Amino acid sequence: MLRPELVEGPIALLLHGGHDVAWDAWDLKPTVVGGAFAVVMLYSSALLRDEAPVDWRRLGAFLLGVAAMLLALVSPIDAASHRLLSMHMLQHVLLSTVGPPLVLLGLSPGLLAPLTRWESARRLLRLATNPVVAGTLFMINMWLWHIPVLYETALNDLGVHITMHVAFMATGLLFWWPVVRPLPELARTSEIVLVLYLIATGFPMGLLSLLFFASGSPVYDYYDTAERLWGVSPLIDQQIAGLIMGALGEAAAFVAVTFLFFRFLDREEAREAASAAGPADAA
Repeated sequence: MLRPELVEGPIALLLHGGHDVAWDAWDLKPTVVGGAFAVVMLYSSALLRDEAPVDWRRLGAFLLGVAAMLLALVSPIDAASHRLLSMHMLQHVLLSTVGPPLVLLGLSPGLLAPLTRWESARRLLRLATNPVVAGTLFMINMWLWHIPVLYETALNDLGVHITMHVAFMATGLLFWWPVVRPLPELARTSEIVLVLYLIATGFPMGLLSLLFFASGSPVYDYYDTAERLWGVSPLIDQQIAGLIMGALGEAAAFVAVTFLFFRFLDREEAREAASAAGPADAA
């Protein structure tokens, strides 16, 4: 396995920009910025095709989600992630837990209509976003990439590194889809079941974060031999990484449960209003 001090030249430039870690260490990678621009343009064209008025809250959520994932990949967070596990963990949380639900909140049935035009696409989407499938894929992906051999391979190989980031974003979108429910007609899961879904998937994630926090030695040789940043020791850095994964994961779950609670109340209120209106209409 390559040591961080040996990752030089083209590899370092491609993996983390090769910049010193500072507030101005932004690396506007053309592929990343171009990809984000393409996604926003596709969203804008879908808004223009949709006959419904623009929902500015949805638009804001979508742009915030794209910005969170872009921030993870081009900001000083990326520059610091090759020297601190905690910064790499923050990057992964932004890609899988912060950005995806915000992007999904920005979508509506009208914008997603092209995806549901064919029955085969509807069946595939329903299967992929089933809580059992989505939750399992999310947990396997998170644990798999944190196996030391695979994690350190990603740190030293550009193709594997890109694959890891894409996997975090993709499984994040699938994981949060049942909760956000951008296509209600495909959803068959009650809010109570979704709360249990968040609890069940939160336990393995909490266990992983606890392993980082409670370990008495560095899990990854890469960070054990990396040039220290801000005077943080490898073990303290690893404990901070565990706290970031656990705390931000729990915060996201809390927000999601609150969101589900109010959505349940809104539906019950609408149901009661419809029931009360029924006898009045009959009279």
